Amino acid sequence: MLPSLRCRAGVAAGVLLTLAATGCGSGSGDAKSAPAAAQGSDPVVWTGAFCGGLGEVISGVAAIAKSDTSPQGQKNGLLEFSDIAQRAFTNTAQKLEKLGPPRVDDGKHVQDTAVGFFTTAAGTVGDQRAKLATLDAKDPDFVNKASHLAGPDLSAASAQMQGLTSNPQLAPAFRAAPECKQLATAAAGK
Repeated sequence: MLPSLRCRAGVAAGVLLTLAATGCGSGSGDAKSAPAAAQGSDPVVWTGAFCGGLGEVISGVAAIAKSDTSPQGQKNGLLEFSDIAQRAFTNTAQKLEKLGPPRVDDGKHVQDTAVGFFTTAAGTVGDQRAKLATLDAKDPDFVNKASHLAGPDLSAASAQMQGLTSNPQLAPAFRAAPECKQLATAAAGK
């Protein structure tokens, strides 16, 4: 059994849920209105794509939870989670790029931050998956070796994303998007 690997996946999901709850929680909604001439995508649609991607990653944690407790079962669960997470991160970056920046002040910066996060996260997960795939589950040191692969430092990304989810112009959109409401419900139920 690999409790440290499950724990790290749970921590990653927890960070994502926290980010989602921060952006999707209730607030005063006293945001400044966007300038009438602002160009870009509908903020509710944009935040929905953002939250939908996070939701797909979080649902991927179930692959680890359902995996056999043997080292090979845990490896298979982690590989499956990695595939789900990488696909979700990549798809979300592509969806956000297709939508374009949200119609808020400094929407390009918001867009660049979000797309950069999802693109980087997909690459990091892909790199970790490739390293995990090479490990032999029968190796007596498998748990230790796999544990060192399972947890990227999310602190910088977390801070950057909290800034994004707390954007006062996006807050109403985070509260309105159905995908974000689902994440808020999941965060409240943890």
